Amino acid sequence: MTTIGIDIGGRMHAVARCRDGQARADREILRIGQDRAGFAAFDAWLERQAEPVTLVTMESSGHYWMPLASHLGRRDIPVAVVNPLAAKYFARSRLARTKSDPADARSLAEMAMRDSPDARDPLAGAELRQAARFAMTLVTEQARVCQRLIRLVELGFPELGDLFDDPTCRTAREVLRVAPTARAAARRRTSTLANANAGPGHRRLGQAKAERLQAAAAASIAVPELDAEVAFEVGLLLDQYDLLERQIEEADTRVAELLDGETARRLQTIPGVGPSIAATLLAEIGDITRFDDFDPLLACAGVHPAERSSGKKCLRVSAPRPASRGRTARPWRRRSDRTGRRSWQPVERPDGPA
Repeated sequence: MTTIGIDIGGRMHAVARCRDGQARADREILRIGQDRAGFAAFDAWLERQAEPVTLVTMESSGHYWMPLASHLGRRDIPVAVVNPLAAKYFARSRLARTKSDPADARSLAEMAMRDSPDARDPLAGAELRQAARFAMTLVTEQARVCQRLIRLVELGFPELGDLFDDPTCRTAREVLRVAPTARAAARRRTSTLANANAGPGHRRLGQAKAERLQAAAAASIAVPELDAEVAFEVGLLLDQYDLLERQIEEADTRVAELLDGETARRLQTIPGVGPSIAATLLAEIGDITRFDDFDPLLACAGVHPAERSSGKKCLRVSAPRPASRGRTARPWRRRSDRTGRRSWQPVERPDGPA
């Protein structure tokens, strides 16, 4: 029985070995490249082992672990991809004082020997996870484009916000295409503005609102020195918004094609949960049966509150936040000593933790 620990790097990986019956890994370290030659050298090294390899353990470091994990999976070698925090706390429990690639590889090999982490298919659901993350990235980029558009509107036609609850809605965007600034709107014909957003299934701006728009443009407080530049940037941002809109639709279609099963169908019956959000939930949680209770599930999702307390000193329960950041809200207060210097002290509860 032999366990292998691999410290994943962007270009090079460090490989350590722990033999059966030993608590410490061998000092010998194998370094392999993140390429076909490196994988071939690793295969040859595995074949030279006197005892069969029962488990290979590595951290989920970004995306760099995926090619090697996929390679080992095709060779039917059990692979356990562990949370970096679990590996970190294991090393601390062994009083490790060194932080290096070889030391991390040895620690992972020892962790595999002592704890035997579950060896699941690490790339199960990877395609759905990648598709869901990409779709959400496009949504985030479109939101940023909206923020830039709002800034430009406030510079070039701030009164537009009085006519539209959302100055980046479809009708407002079509108005900005024909009149990107207040000066341009004042020069346009009322009929041109009234026909903005005309098309099948769309409601045109209309004559009454067009007249209000021109009146607001005539009395606008827009910055005239930026008129030409604002008009130029608005046109580019509108094109970028439309491109992202089409890409989001294609990405959602792709995610919907990958979704399958009763769980996915039920998730999409929740108001506001579409294919992308349902796919994100399924892909990030993975096999939900691996959670014995809802507390570990919430911690995995990054929304579980935390508390740090000792004796009468207690840090209040933090607000839910992504657990990957590893931070806890600290409700400390500043105090001044006799010299006037200020320091921080935790808030104390007289009756101890709640």
